[in-house]
Amino acid sequence: MKFSVIIPCYNAERWIEQTLESVANQTLSAYEIIVVDDGSTDNSRDRIQCSSIPTTLLQTQRLGPGAARNRGIAAATGDWIAFLDADDWWQPNHLERVQALLSNTNDVVYLAAAEHYSLNVNRVVSLSDNGPLTQPTNQLDHTTYFELYLKHGLLELSSMVVQLARLKEVGSFDPHMSGAEDFDLMLRVVYGKTWAYDPVPSTVYRCNNPDSYSQKSATNQLSLTAKFRTMLKNRDCYPVSEQMMQGIAKTIMSKAITECEVDARKAISTLTRPYLSKSQKIIFTLANFSPNVYKLLNMIRNKIKGPSYAPRRVVPPAS
Repeated sequence: MKFSVIIPCYNAERWIEQTLESVANQTLSAYEIIVVDDGSTDNSRDRIQCSSIPTTLLQTQRLGPGAARNRGIAAATGDWIAFLDADDWWQPNHLERVQALLSNTNDVVYLAAAEHYSLNVNRVVSLSDNGPLTQPTNQLDHTTYFELYLKHGLLELSSMVVQLARLKEVGSFDPHMSGAEDFDLMLRVVYGKTWAYDPVPSTVYRCNNPDSYSQKSATNQLSLTAKFRTMLKNRDCYPVSEQMMQGIAKTIMSKAITECEVDARKAISTLTRPYLSKSQKIIFTLANFSPNVYKLLNMIRNKIKGPSYAPRRVVPPAS
């Protein structure tokens, strides 16, 4: 197996050297490393160019992570694409575990669990929720993936490895997506195919990075509605129920009222309103007139409910 490692990079000068070193230190060597610098304004490019690690550097101008990854995929010459974000890193045996689980199968995707490292407290605070998959398992079908995603959030992009031929077949990342481009891609890639999952974490994901794309676009209209639009797009292939859409629509509208400006709230309301119940429509109509009151009530409710970490498994601090 020839692994082409694709690393989209935007203002990651603090992390990129560790990320590249984690690839170079693999027990099974990558075939090539492709870094796509997506218009960084810091010293990311200099760090990459000065590194002793052989790297192909491509440059784009703020296309976003999905489109930047597509540029890397187009330039790849291996037969498998291993994704890694510029602020994450791999354990030394990551690619070795991938090859061991995919060998002699027809699987087109490998996923693995990840550790979540919080910059706020400088330690691993949680792990992926593996659900019933307690052992490395292959030959899983697309329906199983959808069920596991809904219940356990099974999706760690920096742990994902995809067959290049399958990526080209389904069209890679949708450049118009923002916030759920990995989920959208996974649903298309595994449909009608099989995939493998490893519950042993071999990737470390940095949480609370203020420079990450997900943090900067958290209240973006497209990001808030991305999962909702992905579900709508895949209703013919997966069991997406009206109840499911109503639940997502309710969550989106609540976030829109507490986090978005008036124009974005209106656009999100237009998209989600057909899927809301009558009582929800009334509540959110009133909330639009008094967003600060709704925000206060929502904050009180969340405080009463307490913190929720699902679908992750919390790792308590060392005693």
